[in-house]
Amino acid sequence: GGGGGGGGGGGEERPIDISWADIRVGLILDAKAHPESPKLYVETIDLGEAAPRTVLSGLALEMPLEKVKGARVVCICNLKARKMAGIESQAMVLCASAADKTGLGFVLPPAGAAPGARVTWPGFTGEPETAKKMDKKKAWETIQPLLRTDSGGQACFQEAPFTLPEGVCSSSVRDGIIS
Repeated sequence: GGGGGGGGGGGEERPIDISWADIRVGLILDAKAHPESPKLYVETIDLGEAAPRTVLSGLALEMPLEKVKGARVVCICNLKARKMAGIESQAMVLCASAADKTGLGFVLPPAGAAPGARVTWPGFTGEPETAKKMDKKKAWETIQPLLRTDSGGQACFQEAPFTLPEGVCSSSVRDGIIS
């Protein structure tokens, strides 16, 4: 496990960019229909931590459970946990879709990337912020509209690809939005 975070420096507020986000490779160990919402799946995701996280995703109308179970995905892990139809979601699976919200696909890590590996972006350095600060500064609301897939299906923040030592993250959806 990583060490503790360092103390705060001067009053320098770093600009909100993708480096604030703790985005990691995940493996969906199990997925089932939400007991109360026909739109939601309840997933158990290995994110390289001591215990897997419970994550809710609004994929039930878009993807069969068989396609979700066992999927290798990319998740943002430092959003405030929130209850969806009575069950707490502890992360968010990133998916790409066409601008008109048709055709949904997971953002996929490169082959060989292990659960828990953190995604980085060339030119955007820095450690992820706490979920509390992400929430307070509405950081995800600033970051998310700048996420996209390019014409080759590469996942990007602005022009910077989602990068792991094994390669870049991608999606079957080209020129799409990521949310």
